[in-house]
Amino acid sequence: MSGFFSKSKKDMHYLLKPSSQLNAKGRRRKHRAALTLFGLFLVLVQLVAMVLFLFRLIHLDVLPVKYMAMIGVILSLLLLYDFTSQFTRAHVLGKILSVILSVVLLFGFLLGSRINDTLNSITSVRAQTDNIDIIVLADDSADSIDDALSYTFGYNALVSSSVVSKALEDIETNNSAELSKKTYTSWENLLEALYKNSEIQAIAITDVMRSSLIEQGNDLDKRTKVIGTIKITSHIKVNTSNKKSHQEPFIVYISGNDGYGSISDVGRSDVNILAVINPQTRQVLLVSTPRDYYITISDAAGNSAPDKLTHAGNAGTHGSIEALETLYGITVDYYFKINFSGCVEIVDALGGITIYSDVAFTNGWKAAPDSYDFVIGPNDCNGAKTLAFVREREAFASGDHQRGKNQAAAIKAMISKATSPAILTNYSAVLEAVSGMMLTDMSTDTITSLVKDQIADPTSWTVQSYSVTGTGAYRNSTLYQLTGMQVVLPDYDTVNLAIQMINSVYNGEIIDVEAITSDMEN
Repeated sequence: MSGFFSKSKKDMHYLLKPSSQLNAKGRRRKHRAALTLFGLFLVLVQLVAMVLFLFRLIHLDVLPVKYMAMIGVILSLLLLYDFTSQFTRAHVLGKILSVILSVVLLFGFLLGSRINDTLNSITSVRAQTDNIDIIVLADDSADSIDDALSYTFGYNALVSSSVVSKALEDIETNNSAELSKKTYTSWENLLEALYKNSEIQAIAITDVMRSSLIEQGNDLDKRTKVIGTIKITSHIKVNTSNKKSHQEPFIVYISGNDGYGSISDVGRSDVNILAVINPQTRQVLLVSTPRDYYITISDAAGNSAPDKLTHAGNAGTHGSIEALETLYGITVDYYFKINFSGCVEIVDALGGITIYSDVAFTNGWKAAPDSYDFVIGPNDCNGAKTLAFVREREAFASGDHQRGKNQAAAIKAMISKATSPAILTNYSAVLEAVSGMMLTDMSTDTITSLVKDQIADPTSWTVQSYSVTGTGAYRNSTLYQLTGMQVVLPDYDTVNLAIQMINSVYNGEIIDVEAITSDMEN
């Protein structure tokens, strides 16, 4: 080897000499020196790419130390080979390997950077958006907010008044106008005033409250129209400190938002699942609570009263968490909130999932525009089919109860796919899919440590589910002034059983949900 180094060193003397002054042997040595120099340049690029790649990999912190050490050693040995080969007859192979490795390493660096940016986007600062609809009578001549600047605007002073007031102020600022406003303390009086079209000609209302009023079965959607929507956006700093140390059990609130597009912190939650996760026993317990469960919730002002669980989301994700913490006597450590768009994107990014259904059914048009036939047992689903599976409820006699079980089954399938080796090839795609479609207060470090733990210990997880139940009834809402709501009165025997199982999994006991529920039924 020393002979090759010595020869190359002598060859370098020919680089600056004009070819016209060299004989055939000298020109060959000059050409050989140029090839060596070019090869060393390629190796230098490879070194820079390797440093960038390893830096990004260390910063992401998703690989166990032993795998990081193996990668570092292998890349160093390849670099050493490519370097030394430039002084031997194998220099052509060294150049080819150097180019290939440089491209792969630079691609890995860029991919790692994108993953890092996506993690930061979903775990650091998020935007909370409230949509305030401006509605008028369906036959009103106004087709835009500009057409209604001379109208008197009414709004409910007891519900979401701060964001509604801000929306009206924005209209005034953007149009250099002063709006006439009138406040009411009940939806009944507010809507009656609009229908009479005398005291007021327009209403400002959040889109979530408008949906809640329409859900009550009145004809608000038929008698009125939306002429404009004002978006009030505020940035919230998420607490990204690690709440749990390595391998400790933790509880995650999984919330499903009934909407498409970008997700907001505020809004009704149609999926309410607590995931109790114990890394030591590799157990996951999914506890599903019906959206219409009639329990104590709080509004944004801190007022508490019995209401539908889904309405707790009107105060933000923390409102839903508070309600579930009170119901089950637990502390939620993290949350994930996802909407319909996010569900489709994530499942497709995972490459599809296999959902095990305990009932056979065909979804209706309210669940999805396309009809899918689901069988008892495994069902291979893409994003659209998964959404139809978790949204359907009218096909079941038990309605929301079966839908809750289906939602837990879909999440179980997603966990199974996400903890399989296949996730490594789709890791970036999954993160990119959830960016903008999901909210979480789980830190980047926590997410990457979970990935690292799964790589270090690929032992499969046991995922079980349980749904609390109740009986249908009609009740009123004092928080949001809604009358005749269709609700589910809790069966506290099932709630207490859920509490028992949550505590068991959390404390490291191995449980069998099917056996426990069978004992209860007998």
